[in-house]
Amino acid sequence: MTTSITDIFNRTALLAVHEGTQATVDAALDAHVATGMAIVADSVASDVRGQAALCTAVATAVRAFGQVIVITDGSLPLTAGPHRGHTIAQMVEQEGARHADDLTEVPADWPVLYLGDATLPAPDGGVRLRAGWSGWTAHVHPADTRAGHPAEGNVLAAIAAGALGVHEAFGAIRNRPGSDAGWRTLTVNLWHPGTSAEGPELTHAPAAWWIVGLGHLGQAYAWVMSWLTYTDPPRVEIVLQDTQRVVDANHSTGLLTPVKPDPVRKTRLAAAVLERAGYDVVILDRRLDHTSRVLTEDHHVALLGVDSLDPRRLISEVGWKLAIDAGLGVGPADFNALLLRRFPAQVTSDQVPGWKSDVPQQRRAPTAALADLEQRDPCGSVQLAGTAVGAAFVGVVTACLAVAQGARATLSGDGFDVINLHLQTNDVDIAPATREVDVIGGRLLPEGDQRPAISETAAGEGSQDRVTR
Repeated sequence: MTTSITDIFNRTALLAVHEGTQATVDAALDAHVATGMAIVADSVASDVRGQAALCTAVATAVRAFGQVIVITDGSLPLTAGPHRGHTIAQMVEQEGARHADDLTEVPADWPVLYLGDATLPAPDGGVRLRAGWSGWTAHVHPADTRAGHPAEGNVLAAIAAGALGVHEAFGAIRNRPGSDAGWRTLTVNLWHPGTSAEGPELTHAPAAWWIVGLGHLGQAYAWVMSWLTYTDPPRVEIVLQDTQRVVDANHSTGLLTPVKPDPVRKTRLAAAVLERAGYDVVILDRRLDHTSRVLTEDHHVALLGVDSLDPRRLISEVGWKLAIDAGLGVGPADFNALLLRRFPAQVTSDQVPGWKSDVPQQRRAPTAALADLEQRDPCGSVQLAGTAVGAAFVGVVTACLAVAQGARATLSGDGFDVINLHLQTNDVDIAPATREVDVIGGRLLPEGDQRPAISETAAGEGSQDRVTR
């Protein structure tokens, strides 16, 4: 059977094809391979939040850039996340980056992302960024300025900070007209986007999750959940629902997909990571359809990351106590834009104006690369023209917002019916929640506590609390 070009083409390299900056698809792939960035982390990597930021930065960077060099203490053991139990050096190698002692091998024009207050001398030339986190807010800014309290925040903000840093580095090398990526301060408040609200301490998160779609977004959800330090992970149930198997192209956006993966089901990749974190994982290898229903006593918070409207219209019928759907932009102008919708809301999912009917696929303006491919592979040209651009760092920021809204439901019962965020312009539009929800929360370890996530004695009686407001 002939392999489709869409099954093997890097979704981030595809950006150059769609925006017309490379003359051929081969040139787009070569240009992607030639890019690089460095990541520097100091003692912040000894803290679980710093480790979450570092691992996220590395995992998203190797998918956005052709080469990544990491400068940090590689001997430190990772206490949470998909690479828990391994050292940082092992994580770097497994992700496809290179570990180094200093920046001497880093080309001068590569962007460098600093985590924490690391002040290793950097060669002249490229963009120098520093990422930090405070409370529920992720920050990234030029490295010669300080964010203040860069490691005093929760793990969700730390994960988002790592991804935001790579987003800004990527934007800097793209150097699109009018873009100030790499030279600005960018913040994302996961508790209340677009504001400086601090929010409460992250003490609880939903005691049961349900992930629908294990592609770009679904794997980002699982990545984020693997860093949550529940006091009793075996009592946290996570349902994974998808029918697809991974292909080579999934590595470019899927944080859990290895390079040239075996064609296993996507649910199995996510299950392996989440079971290693100690969670009770349930796999559903079936589509979401009109027969899908949850039981009355089920208390899962559903996170959806699907690429079609049919399952989205069904959300309100399924019966989840709380469901959060995420969608991403698909082209060069909006691939780093995201939209979250929460249900129950003022309207049911089948009445969302933009979901009532399928939107005709917009024909992309022909580019030199697609025209060149059409001469050799007409079908491949059509397929690539209709394939969405994607970048793993966008999925991670989106997942952090979605998981944060789930956690917010356990802490305050409220949230937002709509969150619309464009990372390129930093424009935010939100709509407050119109329906209260009652979500059962599982208790988390105190911020910064690095005890192993799997513990039979850490949680006492009632470690899962019904938190209502």
